[in-house]
Amino acid sequence: MKVDKLLVKNVADHCGVVLLYHGLFEEVPSEFGGEFHNTTPELLFRQLEFLSQFFRFVSIDEFAAADDPSGLAAVTADDGYRGMLDSGLKVFEALGIPAALFLNRFLLEGGVFWRDKVRAIITADQVGAFEQKFKGKFVTQPNQGFYRYTKDPKNNSIEVVNAIDEFLSERGDVQNSSRYYLKSPQELIAHPLISYGSHSVNHYVMSSLSTDQQWREIEDNRRFLKQFENIQKSDIFSVPFGGDQDYNNLTRDMAIQSGHTGLLLSRNRLQKSKKNEGHNISLSIERMMSRSTDIQSLVADLSGAAERTRMVHPRV
Repeated sequence: MKVDKLLVKNVADHCGVVLLYHGLFEEVPSEFGGEFHNTTPELLFRQLEFLSQFFRFVSIDEFAAADDPSGLAAVTADDGYRGMLDSGLKVFEALGIPAALFLNRFLLEGGVFWRDKVRAIITADQVGAFEQKFKGKFVTQPNQGFYRYTKDPKNNSIEVVNAIDEFLSERGDVQNSSRYYLKSPQELIAHPLISYGSHSVNHYVMSSLSTDQQWREIEDNRRFLKQFENIQKSDIFSVPFGGDQDYNNLTRDMAIQSGHTGLLLSRNRLQKSKKNEGHNISLSIERMMSRSTDIQSLVADLSGAAERTRMVHPRV
C-alpha cells in the first residue's frame, strides 16, 4: 500500500514531533519478554530518514525552546539502553540527527531495573506466588494484571520494589539484565550529536511518591549528571512512564525548582505551540512512541498521534 506522504506533510505543517525510543536490538533478549518497546537499528534509520523529508531534526532543548514547533522533530531515548550508543550513534551520524538519552542513576551504576524484575516474575510464572505472599498489600483495579498494577500510581513504587526484592531474594537472583544498559558514567561518550538528560534516579512512578521522595528522585539525579562536565546535557526532565497519571503538580514544580526547563511526557501525541506563561518554558513536551515495523505503520502511528492532539486537517 502506498505511503500517504501528503498526510505526513500536513502533520508537519501544523505540529512538531518528538520520537521516543527505548531498546535498540536486532532481536529482543529473552530477559525482557513481552510488553517491551524495541526498534531495530535498520528500522531506526528508515524511520528517521523518512521523517527527515518532512521535519527538520533538532536537539530536544532546541525543540522545547521553539515558540512554534511546527515542522520540527527531535529524537529521545529513555532508560539508557546501551544499543542507543553502540548501534544508534551510527544511525545518528549517518543522517546528521541529534539525539538525547535520558538516564537513571540507579541503572547507570549497574542496578537491575525494577521493571525487568517484574518481567522476570511473569516469565517465571511466579505471579501467583507473589500475590499470595503480599495478598491485600497493593491496590488493584478490575482486570488489571500484575504488570499494570505494579506501576499503578495508587501503589507507592518504593513499597512495590521492596516487595519485589523481598520476593526474589527468597527464590534466587533474578536474571541480570543490567548488561543491556549503559552501566557506568565512563560509557557516556562526548559527541556533538548526543546529549544526556535526567529520567529520575530509580524510574519510579512519580505521582505514587511522597513530596520528599519525589524531590530526591529529581534533584539527586540532576546533580549526579551535572558532575560530568565533558558531555552535553539536556535541561529537560523525562517523566518516568510519562502518562497522565504518572506525574502531578509536585513533579512539575520540583522539576522547575531543580532547574529543569520542561517535562517530557509519553502520551503518544504531537506538539503544538504551548508556552507556559508563568514560567516562560514549554512545560509539557509531548512524545510519540511508535511500535511500527515499517514506514506505512509509522505513518499510521503519526496519524493517530495527530488525532489525539486534536489537530484539525483534512486527511486525519
